[in-house]
Amino acid sequence: MTLPDAAGQPCDGLSDCPRSLAEYAIPAFSPIPYASARRESADYERYISSAAWQTSPARLAELHAAGHRCRLCFASGEQTRLEVHHRTYRNFGCELAEDLTTLCHDCHLVVTCMERARKYARSPVLPPNHVPVAPPPPLFDYRLALEIT
Repeated sequence: MTLPDAAGQPCDGLSDCPRSLAEYAIPAFSPIPYASARRESADYERYISSAAWQTSPARLAELHAAGHRCRLCFASGEQTRLEVHHRTYRNFGCELAEDLTTLCHDCHLVVTCMERARKYARSPVLPPNHVPVAPPPPLFDYRLALEIT
């Protein structure tokens, strides 16, 4: 499925996207811990509040396909504020309608919370200044007991 991007050019995922929204791309790596996350958050907020996102054909197509209702609780846009959730960020800045889901504000908070919990549940929690320790030696060395002199 090919949709026009914010500039009106045909956009079929990353392959055909002219990337006129390159300034919104999330950097993949930052050598400074947490700086990347802060920058990604600022870039994301700037993009979501931009006219390019608000008038995105993929976003508008998803809202229309959902009937301007939350896909989970079916609340209408007249009853609550509707938001369009990114299912994936693979095509961030050049989204396809299939990458998006219409949710009300409350359902969007719940879905985001669940996704973050799932993401962080896979991460091991280590105490600060954790240093791996070798396993302790056995309490009794059986080799000495088996040794016959």
